[in-house]
Amino acid sequence: MLRLLDLVKLPRAFAHRRPRQLSGGQKQRIGVARAFAGRPRVIVADEPMSALDVSVQAAISELLISLQRESRMTMVFISHDLSVVRYLADRVAVMYLGHVVEMGACEQIFTPPFHPYTEALLSAILIADATVRKRHVVLEGEIPSALSPPKGCPFQTRCGHKRDVPDLSCERETPPTRHAADGHAIKCHLPIEALKRMEPVFS
Repeated sequence: MLRLLDLVKLPRAFAHRRPRQLSGGQKQRIGVARAFAGRPRVIVADEPMSALDVSVQAAISELLISLQRESRMTMVFISHDLSVVRYLADRVAVMYLGHVVEMGACEQIFTPPFHPYTEALLSAILIADATVRKRHVVLEGEIPSALSPPKGCPFQTRCGHKRDVPDLSCERETPPTRHAADGHAIKCHLPIEALKRMEPVFS
Protein backbone atom coordinates (compact mmCIF):
# COMPACT_ATOMS: atom_id res chain seq x y z
CA MET A 1 0.00 0.00 0.00
CA LEU A 2 2.81 2.41 0.89
CA ARG A 3 4.53 1.65 -2.43
CA LEU A 4 1.32 2.49 -4.29
CA LEU A 5 1.06 5.80 -2.42
CA ASP A 6 4.64 6.55 -3.49
CA LEU A 7 3.84 5.73 -7.11
CA VAL A 8 0.87 8.11 -7.26
CA LYS A 9 2.86 10.86 -5.48
CA LEU A 10 0.89 10.95 -2.23
CA PRO A 11 2.47 11.14 1.25
CA ARG A 12 2.55 7.88 3.18
CA ALA A 13 0.62 9.58 5.99
CA PHE A 14 -2.41 9.39 3.68
CA ALA A 15 -2.66 5.70 4.58
CA HIS A 16 -4.51 6.78 7.74
CA ARG A 17 -6.82 9.39 6.16
CA ARG A 18 -10.52 8.99 5.60
CA PRO A 19 -12.06 9.68 2.16
CA ARG A 20 -13.67 12.87 3.51
CA GLN A 21 -10.17 14.19 4.26
CA LEU A 22 -9.05 13.98 0.62
CA SER A 23 -9.51 16.47 -2.21
CA GLY A 24 -11.05 15.43 -5.53
CA GLY A 25 -7.64 15.10 -7.19
CA GLN A 26 -6.29 13.07 -4.28
CA LYS A 27 -9.28 10.72 -4.46
CA GLN A 28 -8.62 10.27 -8.17
CA ARG A 29 -5.02 9.29 -7.51
CA ILE A 30 -6.14 6.85 -4.81
CA GLY A 31 -8.53 5.36 -7.38
CA VAL A 32 -5.64 4.81 -9.80
CA ALA A 33 -3.60 3.15 -7.03
CA ARG A 34 -6.51 0.86 -6.11
CA ALA A 35 -7.02 -0.15 -9.73
CA PHE A 36 -3.43 -1.40 -10.00
CA ALA A 37 -3.19 -2.95 -6.53
CA GLY A 38 -4.44 -6.37 -7.59
CA ARG A 39 -2.24 -6.55 -10.73
CA PRO A 40 -5.21 -7.03 -13.10
CA ARG A 41 -4.93 -8.33 -16.68
CA VAL A 42 -7.21 -5.58 -18.09
CA ILE A 43 -7.94 -2.08 -16.78
CA VAL A 44 -10.60 0.30 -18.11
CA ALA A 45 -9.45 3.83 -17.25
CA ASP A 46 -12.32 6.26 -17.81
CA GLU A 47 -11.07 9.88 -17.72
CA PRO A 48 -8.50 9.13 -14.96
CA MET A 49 -6.79 12.52 -15.40
CA SER A 50 -9.82 14.81 -15.53
CA ALA A 51 -9.48 16.27 -12.00
CA LEU A 52 -5.67 16.48 -11.92
CA ASP A 53 -3.37 19.41 -12.56
CA VAL A 54 -0.78 19.16 -15.34
CA SER A 55 2.17 18.14 -13.15
CA VAL A 56 0.18 15.33 -11.50
CA GLN A 57 -1.17 14.25 -14.92
CA ALA A 58 2.42 13.75 -16.05
CA ALA A 59 3.20 11.63 -12.97
CA ILE A 60 0.06 9.51 -13.41
CA SER A 61 0.80 9.08 -17.14
CA GLU A 62 4.28 7.77 -16.33
CA LEU A 63 2.78 5.49 -13.67
CA LEU A 64 0.22 4.03 -16.08
CA ILE A 65 2.86 3.41 -18.75
CA SER A 66 5.39 1.82 -16.38
CA LEU A 67 2.83 -0.45 -14.70
CA GLN A 68 1.34 -1.45 -18.05
CA ARG A 69 4.78 -2.41 -19.37
CA GLU A 70 5.80 -4.23 -16.18
CA SER A 71 2.66 -6.35 -16.00
CA ARG A 72 2.03 -6.62 -19.77
CA MET A 73 -1.56 -5.71 -18.99
CA THR A 74 -4.11 -4.36 -21.47
CA MET A 75 -5.42 -0.87 -20.72
CA VAL A 76 -8.48 0.70 -22.33
CA PHE A 77 -7.94 4.43 -21.82
CA ILE A 78 -11.02 6.65 -22.31
CA SER A 79 -10.44 10.40 -22.65
CA HIS A 80 -11.45 13.56 -24.50
CA ASP A 81 -7.87 14.86 -24.19
CA LEU A 82 -6.19 13.69 -27.38
CA SER A 83 -2.79 15.02 -26.29
CA VAL A 84 -2.83 12.49 -23.40
CA VAL A 85 -4.20 9.79 -25.72
CA ARG A 86 -1.34 10.39 -28.15
CA TYR A 87 1.19 9.99 -25.33
CA LEU A 88 -0.31 6.79 -23.92
CA ALA A 89 -1.97 4.86 -26.72
CA ASP A 90 -0.77 2.33 -29.29
CA ARG A 91 -4.14 2.15 -31.06
CA VAL A 92 -6.94 4.71 -30.97
CA ALA A 93 -10.69 4.44 -31.58
CA VAL A 94 -12.58 7.74 -32.02
CA MET A 95 -16.26 7.47 -31.07
CA TYR A 96 -19.24 9.71 -31.77
CA LEU A 97 -22.77 8.91 -30.53
CA GLY A 98 -21.78 5.30 -29.87
CA HIS A 99 -20.24 4.77 -33.33
CA VAL A 100 -16.54 4.10 -33.89
CA VAL A 101 -15.97 6.67 -36.64
CA GLU A 102 -12.22 6.13 -36.94
CA MET A 103 -9.77 3.55 -35.66
CA GLY A 104 -6.12 2.95 -36.27
CA ALA A 105 -2.59 3.13 -34.95
CA CYS A 106 -1.83 6.32 -33.04
CA GLU A 107 0.24 7.86 -35.85
CA GLN A 108 -2.56 7.13 -38.36
CA ILE A 109 -5.12 9.00 -36.26
CA PHE A 110 -2.94 12.08 -35.85
CA THR A 111 -1.99 12.48 -39.51
CA PRO A 112 -4.26 12.61 -42.60
CA PRO A 113 -6.48 11.05 -43.68
CA PHE A 114 -8.88 11.31 -40.75
CA HIS A 115 -12.61 11.53 -40.08
CA PRO A 116 -14.13 15.07 -39.90
CA TYR A 117 -14.90 14.57 -36.19
CA THR A 118 -11.30 13.51 -35.49
CA GLU A 119 -10.20 16.64 -37.35
CA ALA A 120 -12.32 18.79 -34.99
CA LEU A 121 -11.01 16.99 -31.89
CA LEU A 122 -7.43 17.54 -33.00
CA SER A 123 -8.16 21.22 -33.55
CA ALA A 124 -9.33 21.50 -29.93
CA ILE A 125 -5.93 20.45 -28.53
CA LEU A 126 -4.17 23.31 -26.73
CA ILE A 127 -0.62 23.83 -28.00
CA ALA A 128 1.89 25.81 -25.91
CA ASP A 129 4.59 25.76 -28.61
CA ALA A 130 4.38 29.03 -30.59
CA THR A 131 6.31 27.49 -33.50
CA VAL A 132 3.50 24.97 -34.17
CA ARG A 133 0.74 26.25 -36.44
CA LYS A 134 -2.74 24.83 -35.88
CA ARG A 135 -5.67 24.92 -38.28
CA HIS A 136 -8.82 26.01 -36.43
CA VAL A 137 -11.88 23.83 -37.08
CA VAL A 138 -15.24 25.06 -35.75
CA LEU A 139 -18.16 22.64 -35.51
CA GLU A 140 -21.49 24.24 -36.34
CA GLY A 141 -25.00 22.89 -36.51
CA GLU A 142 -27.22 21.11 -34.03
CA ILE A 143 -25.76 18.87 -31.33
CA PRO A 144 -27.83 15.67 -31.60
CA SER A 145 -29.33 13.74 -28.70
CA ALA A 146 -27.79 10.38 -27.89
CA LEU A 147 -31.30 9.16 -27.04
CA SER A 148 -32.63 10.16 -30.45
CA PRO A 149 -29.69 10.10 -32.88
CA PRO A 150 -30.11 11.50 -36.39
CA LYS A 151 -30.74 9.30 -39.41
CA GLY A 152 -27.85 8.50 -41.67
CA CYS A 153 -24.35 9.41 -40.50
CA PRO A 154 -24.31 10.12 -36.75
CA PHE A 155 -22.09 13.18 -37.36
CA GLN A 156 -24.05 14.66 -40.27
CA THR A 157 -25.76 17.45 -38.26
CA ARG A 158 -22.37 19.02 -37.49
CA CYS A 159 -20.18 17.99 -40.42
CA GLY A 160 -18.84 20.70 -42.69
CA HIS A 161 -17.89 18.15 -45.35
CA LYS A 162 -21.29 16.56 -46.05
CA ARG A 163 -21.93 19.01 -48.90
CA ASP A 164 -19.12 17.19 -50.76
CA VAL A 165 -21.10 13.92 -50.68
CA PRO A 166 -23.68 13.54 -53.50
CA ASP A 167 -27.30 12.40 -53.20
CA LEU A 168 -27.71 13.45 -49.56
CA SER A 169 -26.22 10.10 -48.55
CA CYS A 170 -25.05 11.49 -45.20
CA GLU A 171 -28.63 12.28 -44.21
CA ARG A 172 -30.11 8.98 -45.45
CA GLU A 173 -27.61 6.17 -44.91
CA THR A 174 -25.24 5.10 -42.17
CA PRO A 175 -21.79 5.23 -43.79
CA PRO A 176 -19.84 2.03 -44.32
CA THR A 177 -16.56 1.40 -42.51
CA ARG A 178 -13.77 1.58 -45.08
CA HIS A 179 -10.03 1.11 -44.87
CA ALA A 180 -7.83 4.09 -45.76
CA ALA A 181 -4.68 2.06 -45.06
CA ASP A 182 -3.65 -1.18 -43.39
CA GLY A 183 -5.25 -1.17 -39.93
CA HIS A 184 -6.82 2.29 -40.42
CA ALA A 185 -10.63 2.27 -40.67
CA ILE A 186 -12.91 5.29 -41.21
CA LYS A 187 -16.72 5.37 -41.08
CA CYS A 188 -17.56 8.15 -43.54
CA HIS A 189 -19.32 8.69 -46.89
CA LEU A 190 -16.48 10.87 -48.20
CA PRO A 191 -14.43 9.07 -50.85
CA ILE A 192 -11.08 7.75 -49.64
CA GLU A 193 -9.42 10.06 -52.19
CA ALA A 194 -11.09 13.09 -50.54
CA LEU A 195 -10.02 11.95 -47.07
CA LYS A 196 -6.45 11.59 -48.28
CA ARG A 197 -6.49 15.19 -49.49
CA MET A 198 -7.38 16.53 -46.04
CA GLU A 199 -4.75 18.85 -44.65
CA PRO A 200 -2.98 18.22 -41.34
CA VAL A 201 -4.32 20.13 -38.35
CA PHE A 202 -0.78 20.84 -37.14
CA SER A 203 2.17 22.11 -39.15
